[in-house]
Amino acid sequence: MELVTVNGFAEPTKNNIHYYRIGKRMLSLKEEVLLGIYEEFDNWLDEDTVCKKGCSACCSQNVIITAVEGELIHRKIREQGQEEWMAARLQKKGSTSKVQITTNGFAASCLAGEDVTPESYGNSDPCPFLDDGCCSIYDVRPFSCRCFISETVCAPNVPAKIGATYLSASSAVMQVVEHLGQGEYLGNMFDVLLALCDLSENQNVMQQLPVYLPNQGRVNVTKALPLPGFLLVEDEMEKVTPLLEALFSHRVGERSIEDILNNR
Repeated sequence: MELVTVNGFAEPTKNNIHYYRIGKRMLSLKEEVLLGIYEEFDNWLDEDTVCKKGCSACCSQNVIITAVEGELIHRKIREQGQEEWMAARLQKKGSTSKVQITTNGFAASCLAGEDVTPESYGNSDPCPFLDDGCCSIYDVRPFSCRCFISETVCAPNVPAKIGATYLSASSAVMQVVEHLGQGEYLGNMFDVLLALCDLSENQNVMQQLPVYLPNQGRVNVTKALPLPGFLLVEDEMEKVTPLLEALFSHRVGERSIEDILNNR
């Protein structure tokens, strides 16, 4: 499960990007890897949760994503011809701020023995992608949403309850997702989606937005960082290791995710 970060996906360019056809969709290699990560996490998940359709107490604007995750969302919107709808939802975003330390940045500091406190970040406003309590982008929802579960029923003032091992596992996968998007945008979901409106394929959304919003998105995003190592204690390894092994061995075309991330 060793990851090399010198080459890999370190350069956020569109040169030499490979595409795979899924039905009528042409997905970039990074998007294919991302979907593979999602699939293996879903296969591993066996927590006893109470989460169900329409349960949206936790669905706030406190969602951090990478550019790869944002591109997958934008692709869905383009394919469904919902650019006007997307522009309207983006204009409902609340106050956001720039992420000061990413998941991999925090891990790197901890592994270096530095005294660092996790960033307190959040926006408790309801997510603009909710429709009658259900996620309208559910099949392409980012990992921060996919990994958020609870063992007890949540409410606006009742936080979710999740196990420590599950939290460590989801954090490890979040580190891999960030590694996949290293060098590209990372930030609040709506800031990343707004910043990505600069891409030519998203101009139909850009044209329907006030000029200040995409600018605000670009100011608030930071860059995703490579994986420095996992923050796992020995007691958690027995359950988390099978997840990471399945994730890295997942095949996209003729290569494993581990080979792809190592540019082999």
